[in-house]
Amino acid sequence: MALVSWTLLVLGALALAAVLVLLALYVRRGILQRDGGFDMCVRGDSHDGWSGGWAFGIGRYREDTLEWFRTFSFATWPKRSFRRHELVVERRRQPDTEESYELPAGHVVLVCTSSGASVEVSMTEDAATAFVTWLEAAPPGGQFVG
Repeated sequence: MALVSWTLLVLGALALAAVLVLLALYVRRGILQRDGGFDMCVRGDSHDGWSGGWAFGIGRYREDTLEWFRTFSFATWPKRSFRRHELVVERRRQPDTEESYELPAGHVVLVCTSSGASVEVSMTEDAATAFVTWLEAAPPGGQFVG
């Protein structure tokens, strides 16, 4: 009988912990999106410490920097930061067949270079248009390739 009550207590505590974790991630996402954040996936080269797959996150503009936060992280600092003057969009493309299963519906892929390293970002059409506009609005001397 005591074992059953301890088991229920432990399971209840685990369920409460899971709810608190999900609530914390939800609140963090709300705070990031309230400050102008938008859904953005990133895929970098494997030599950059990435596995090469798409990582889900939230992008947010801060002056001349695009900050990217992982969706499932408690960190209050961005995982990646892209300086506007170091970022060049090489081309825009639709997700290939495999990517269409990995990425949210309606996302387009922008193939970019940042500080000489290749990086791909994925976002909605509207967010991609805003992203390119943000790059074009750079002060004189910025780099942009159509």
